[in-house]
Amino acid sequence: MATDWIHFLLFFNFALCVLSARPIEDEAEQILPTVQIINSLPPNSPPLNVSCSSKNIKLGARSFSVGEAYEFKVKGKDIYSCAAQWQRYFESWHGFELPRDENHGAVYWLVKKDGFYRSWDKASWVLEDPWETE
Repeated sequence: MATDWIHFLLFFNFALCVLSARPIEDEAEQILPTVQIINSLPPNSPPLNVSCSSKNIKLGARSFSVGEAYEFKVKGKDIYSCAAQWQRYFESWHGFELPRDENHGAVYWLVKKDGFYRSWDKASWVLEDPWETE
């Protein structure tokens, strides 16, 4: 009888450990990056209008001036699509996507007069998308 009780307690303890363990996917989500979009348009330019979303998350539209930044934390492994409008220019791009941006703490986007530059360290910038016009 005592042996059965000990076996039951061991099994119950094991079951609690298994059920309380976090899935590996949750740990991976904790290291997903922050996306920062920096308005580096010419001085005295009208505000930059940006909106970003994934298939599950709508972040809404933001309007921000030269020198300001719009920042959000990636919450899932979905693609985050962004769209921007400035004066008569517009563009849409992937603000975050796998596998391009995995294993980076941040994805930086610098918005300039000629387009959208991406960096992971704010030191090396690559022109990814030029502006479109009508």
